Amino acid sequence: MKGCRRRLTRGSDSKMPAGKGSETLQVHRMLPRVKTLGPGLRLALWVQGCFRRCPGCITPDSRPLDGGRQQTVSEIAAAFLREPGHEGITISGGEPFLQAGALCRLIDLIREQRDCGVIVYTGYTLEELQESGAPADAAELLRRTDLLIDGPYIRELNDDASLRGSSNQRVICLTERYRNDIGLYGVKDRRDIEIRWTQDGLFIAGIPSKTTVRLQLPERDET
Repeated sequence: MKGCRRRLTRGSDSKMPAGKGSETLQVHRMLPRVKTLGPGLRLALWVQGCFRRCPGCITPDSRPLDGGRQQTVSEIAAAFLREPGHEGITISGGEPFLQAGALCRLIDLIREQRDCGVIVYTGYTLEELQESGAPADAAELLRRTDLLIDGPYIRELNDDASLRGSSNQRVICLTERYRNDIGLYGVKDRRDIEIRWTQDGLFIAGIPSKTTVRLQLPERDET
């Protein structure tokens, strides 16, 4: 089956996103008040940088390690705290675990001032993140994560189910916070999106259906 199976460990590539330090993140995009990436009102954060080349990826612009922009974790925490309705933060990318240390610092800053649920989408499996060759600070980010959606996107397994890209991806409760919300995930033919105007143009927040992907994102060269 054609997919995105490349084994990624600390030694896979010497280059890392420029914002991997504990006080800065390399960010692809950030949107407040998102309703389509988990329970409640959420700050959605797409980090920059991913070694994978999954065919059909809906955010290919988030792959280059030197793309996006640097933001301090304090700036991102302030964006969360400015909106009193935010229930939590959803982190995807790009690959969040390439910047695990800075994300830990971000989560700690927010939780020092307010309750915050954390949902993370990753191309790694949970087992890979628990191994000795996992990215730096992976264990610490797992300890701060309430809900993990794991595994690479595989285009052939895209079944249009809600809140995940393909059927190989698992929805794993790492705490009890979202256990009663698990029924929102994996619902067939139920994908909700928000369309936002940003300074860079139109942006889709959420996981679009296969039809939406075809309409909004023309086929790209995967090489």
